[in-house]
Amino acid sequence: MAGARGFSLLERFELKYHIPVEWADLIGQIISPYCEEDYYSKITPGGFYWITNLYLDSPNWTFLRWKKSRLLDRFNMRIRTYGEHPDPKGTFHFEVKRKIRNVCFKSRATIKGENPSFVFNHSPEEWPVKTERDRKYLEEYLYKVKTFNANPRLLTQYKRRAWFSTTEEYSRVTIDTCMRFREENGFDYTVDPRYMHSTGLPRFFAPGCDAVLELKCPCSQVPFWMMDLIHMLNLKLAGFSKFGNAAAEWQRVYENPRGFRTPNYTHLAGNFSD
Repeated sequence: MAGARGFSLLERFELKYHIPVEWADLIGQIISPYCEEDYYSKITPGGFYWITNLYLDSPNWTFLRWKKSRLLDRFNMRIRTYGEHPDPKGTFHFEVKRKIRNVCFKSRATIKGENPSFVFNHSPEEWPVKTERDRKYLEEYLYKVKTFNANPRLLTQYKRRAWFSTTEEYSRVTIDTCMRFREENGFDYTVDPRYMHSTGLPRFFAPGCDAVLELKCPCSQVPFWMMDLIHMLNLKLAGFSKFGNAAAEWQRVYENPRGFRTPNYTHLAGNFSD
């Protein structure tokens, strides 16, 4: 199980439900015979810790358009780190999340000790990766960046409480709330709450709900206890896209309603400072 937690590549189902955040303790109690809280939830008072994602997309929002058109084979790109105020030289995960019909594939490459801009300004031999597998996935990540002219667009944050299964190789339960974002066209992970815009808005949720419950498991192994949880709480599938909702609010906050603007940034290749 430890190997699955420090994954480089995952193939899984993801089931999403809208719930009141107050259900978190109850859900934790129900799944306690089969799961344990992850490390960050254990060490954070209340169990909810901050995740910060920098999403990339093309000037014409290629990945977002794929999602809105429900393309059967699509992906998005992000660079993830942890904490409400991330360490600018902490640990960063370069992730590609691909969806083919109802199956999600997630690849991850990790660097430590440098801002993500370092990767774009230095050769692969200089990247502060832990393993050669990280280097391989990072090279694939940059290939997609160049192919689709992907650049930083939105910095998003949310608070998460999470559990890992103790009975399967990889099953995971997460509850996310307090979604917010700001525009970001570089690699600045600085967060000032006064300039963050909420996407945890009532219009994005079912009535009475303010959190997203996700049940994640391998395609070949849907645990019985997940099915029991769904039936016990009478859960109904409901979509929620942190990237898509942030982009919708970005359009409302930053741009006139006729359409997205083209951001004013220089191209990634060699132009971002460390």
